[in-house]
Amino acid sequence: MNKKIFQDPLVLFVLFGALVFFIYASLENTNTVPVELSENNRLRFAQQLQLLTGQEATQKDIKKLEDDYIQEEILFREAIKAGMHLTDPEVRSKLVEEMRYQVIGILPEPSEAKLVQYYLSHIKRYAIEPSISFQHVFFDDKPNADVLSQLSAGQAVNGDEFWQGRVLPNYGISMIRGMFGKTFLDSLQTAPNSVWFGPEQSLLGWHFVKVTNTQSGMPLTFDHARMQVLNDYTVEVLENSVDTFIDKVNADYEIIRHVK
Repeated sequence: MNKKIFQDPLVLFVLFGALVFFIYASLENTNTVPVELSENNRLRFAQQLQLLTGQEATQKDIKKLEDDYIQEEILFREAIKAGMHLTDPEVRSKLVEEMRYQVIGILPEPSEAKLVQYYLSHIKRYAIEPSISFQHVFFDDKPNADVLSQLSAGQAVNGDEFWQGRVLPNYGISMIRGMFGKTFLDSLQTAPNSVWFGPEQSLLGWHFVKVTNTQSGMPLTFDHARMQVLNDYTVEVLENSVDTFIDKVNADYEIIRHVK
């Protein structure tokens, strides 16, 4: 009877499956890295506590620190098992950022010659942009066109309150574009100085405007742009380091791009 059972293909399949499962489970248990609390860690915990409190750590203190260490290690491993590094955006972001630092390492301080060379290669980036100084009378809703004649005659006109006031000196064109919109900026750039015009609509409301001064853009000297040059140079070196690392390991990954 027993011999016939072991000759049944279905029984053999079930037994083989159970054996594979048992071996896999055994390997999983064997490959589990133990949570190890070294003597060096114990000493470090005691020293850190003494630095923080100014008092020598008691056995109770050390026991608490050791328990906290073991608890954190177990929770960390359980988080990895649960795939939090793959599904939690915050955890994923922190790991990616830490990996960037690992890839980059410690950057050497760039020489002055390298910074000057970088500055000259990107000279158009380092300039004071053109600016416009202007006055305006602001209205939330489209105002009566008669306001223009009153302003042109030098009469005082009360508009609605504007958070930046009525006089806006030396506003860069990018700031004007961002605050008021491109159409408003175009009107300022083509308007003659010291002449009221409007009403002009912006992203914020309606304006009667008088340009009082315009300033052309001018390049920044290396000395004035040095901090920005250093920052831009560093960012470029960091990005190049990460790109080089990705090129090295890219072949280890299958990349699938879904294109419509």
